[in-house]
Amino acid sequence: AGKILEVPAYQLLGGKYRDEVRVYCDCHTEEEADPIACADEAERVVEKLGYDALKFDLDVPSGHEKDRANRHLREPEIEHKASIVEAITERVGSRADVAFDCHWTFSGGSAKRLAQRLEEYDVWWLEDPVPPENHDVQREVTQSTSTPITVGENVYRTHGQRRLLEEQAIDIIAPDMPKVGGMRETRKIADLADLYYVPVAMHNVASPVATMASAHVGTAIPNSLAVEYHSYELEWWEDLVEEDVIEDGYIEVPEEPGLGVTLDMDVVEEQMVDGEELFDEA
Repeated sequence: AGKILEVPAYQLLGGKYRDEVRVYCDCHTEEEADPIACADEAERVVEKLGYDALKFDLDVPSGHEKDRANRHLREPEIEHKASIVEAITERVGSRADVAFDCHWTFSGGSAKRLAQRLEEYDVWWLEDPVPPENHDVQREVTQSTSTPITVGENVYRTHGQRRLLEEQAIDIIAPDMPKVGGMRETRKIADLADLYYVPVAMHNVASPVATMASAHVGTAIPNSLAVEYHSYELEWWEDLVEEDVIEDGYIEVPEEPGLGVTLDMDVVEEQMVDGEELFDEA
C-alpha cells in the first residue's frame, strides 16, 4: 500500500514519534553456560558491534539438573543462572541494557524464586519465564517480583494479549509482528498497551524485510522500547536487501515509499533451502 500511495509505511500507521528505532541484539556463545564466556561476548557486542541493548538465554544447562522436564529449578540451578546475570551485567555496566530469555521453561514457583533472586542485578527484563498458555500463573509471577517481566512472543492477536495487559500480568509486552497479525495488528496491541503504560519490545527473529517492518511500527507508536535482532552471527543476513538496515544498534526509518528496502534477488536465490524455488519476480 505504501508503494502504491508513494508514502512510507509508518505514515499509514499514523505518523512517527521518532526518526530511529533502538535495536537489541540477541547474543549467543558456544559456551552458553559459562558466565565469563557470556560476559566476554556481551563486551564484544557492545565494544565491537556498537549495540547498547542485549539479550542472553538463561534456560541453559547448569550441570545441576535432575529432571529438566518437570520445570522445577533447584537452588544450585538458580545460583548458576544468577551467576550468568551477575557476570554480564557487571561487565557491561551502564554501557548497555541487558535482558534474559527463559523460553517458557520454568514452573510458576521456580520462576518466582528466580525472578526474586535476580532483583539485585540490573536486569532490563526477564522474558517468558513460564509457559504462555496460563495467564493466571503469568500474572502471579509478574506481581511477585520487582524484576521486569516480558511476555508476548507466543500470544496471538490483540485478543490474545488483552488479558495480559488488563490484569497487569506483564511489565513489557513483546509481540512478534510477523506472526501476531502484521503491522496494523501490532499497532493495535501497542495502543492497548499504552492504556496501561506498558512499553513494547517487539520480538523479531526475521529477515531484514520484517525487521524493517517492525521498525516502521516502532516509530509509529509512542511506547516503543526496542526491536530484536537475532541474526548477528548470520553473515549474509544484511546482504538480503540492497540498503543498510541496522547502524550502530539503531534502525533509521526510511522515508522511501513502503518499507524502504529492496530485496537482492540474487542473494535470496543463493541462500534458498535446497529444493525450494524462487517465486516469480513478475
